[in-house]
Amino acid sequence: MQVEISMQTGANLPGIVMTESFTMCEFITLIERTEKGLICYLKLEYEDQKVLDNHHRGFKILEIKSQNSHSALVKAIANGPLALIFCRDEEAWWLNPTHLTRNGMTMAIQGTMKGLRRVRTELSALIGNGFSVKLGTESLQRPEFIDLLPKKQRLVLDKAIKMGYYSRPRGCTQRDIAQVMDLKQATVSEHLQSAEAKIIHSIGN
Repeated sequence: MQVEISMQTGANLPGIVMTESFTMCEFITLIERTEKGLICYLKLEYEDQKVLDNHHRGFKILEIKSQNSHSALVKAIANGPLALIFCRDEEAWWLNPTHLTRNGMTMAIQGTMKGLRRVRTELSALIGNGFSVKLGTESLQRPEFIDLLPKKQRLVLDKAIKMGYYSRPRGCTQRDIAQVMDLKQATVSEHLQSAEAKIIHSIGN
């Protein structure tokens, strides 16, 4: 799933101040979970490379792997409260694209249903309900989610996935799906919205 956190919603998180130094901070891959945080590779983009020498809340640079005048690949420990949510167990994890910009934070997350529910619960406790959740193809194809849906919704959702509706960029429109399935566009829209709502609701319970 994909979680969007606005700057206003995340204003009290220590990592938000990173946007004062970096135009973008992108999670590349996890190296190790520790009690103190996630050791990972990050790509940092900036206007002045001197910011790499600063102390930063939310993460600490352990090693600069490569850099140029506008970006660097670093080994770091992400130790803010958001990152620590993903240190608790191995049932949920960050994926790329997960990044922080001056517009807010986007987190791509995968995990078991139990792990995703825990993450959503802990996010709500940390920042309230002012974040949005979107579902990606990986989540929509999970058997435990598909089994929640009535047959007609499963058929429309499956066709949408196969035709690339949930790809970025989209591989088709709702009208395209409707034509292939000989349905009205409104029917396709209703089935997809209902299916997405049921899956998102199941993660929140």
